[in-house]
Amino acid sequence: MLTRSRLLGLTLLTLAITACGGPTPPPATSLVPTGTITSGNTENGTFGAPLPTTVTITGTNLLGATLDFGGEGTGTALSINAAGTVLTVVAPPNQAGRRPVVVSTPNGKVNAGVYTFIQSAPRPQVYLLSAVPTGGPAAGGTTVTLAFDGNLTYNPVNPAGFTLPDVYFGAVQATGVRAPVLAVGPGPTEKYTITAVAPAGSGFANITLKCPVASCYTFSTTNAVPFQYLP
Repeated sequence: MLTRSRLLGLTLLTLAITACGGPTPPPATSLVPTGTITSGNTENGTFGAPLPTTVTITGTNLLGATLDFGGEGTGTALSINAAGTVLTVVAPPNQAGRRPVVVSTPNGKVNAGVYTFIQSAPRPQVYLLSAVPTGGPAAGGTTVTLAFDGNLTYNPVNPAGFTLPDVYFGAVQATGVRAPVLAVGPGPTEKYTITAVAPAGSGFANITLKCPVASCYTFSTTNAVPFQYLP
């Protein structure tokens, strides 16, 4: 049997919870962006006379997004519809080759795909294009396949005891980096890959490369692809 004082306390507690609106429910859906290039993934024009090219990305939660074309620029004339499901941007004219198109919002990042600048042969640099899978547990341990635009070689020649690039997830170096292999990678033309084991982390980390020795590969160190640590 409840005493009068306990009954009064329970009543006041109930009123307080009701006044504050009760516990805040979790959001119905994630605010992390998703996106895929659905048109304009190759630069218009010719190598000698490239033309402005509009890239369309379709996804979700794209409001407030910024872009990065593999370290080569953000593009211009960025437009996002009110629903945050369609983004258009005019790609920057830049160096020849292929670049990952990374979309960033305050809630996260997504690699929307690969954009091809009109390119001559041979390609001037090797660029990191994608990471598969795109996320893993916060404790680390995920083996991630990294795809490149071309073959990893030293400049000008491979030294004795060929050494692979150092792979970083944010500021933390990955372990278990394995040699490039000729195999079909995450995309239809990404034939050169390496694998690395993700370290522990949280949130989103940019995967980048660093040269382990004085003589470096001909890859770009300015571009990155995102990796999401899951709770």
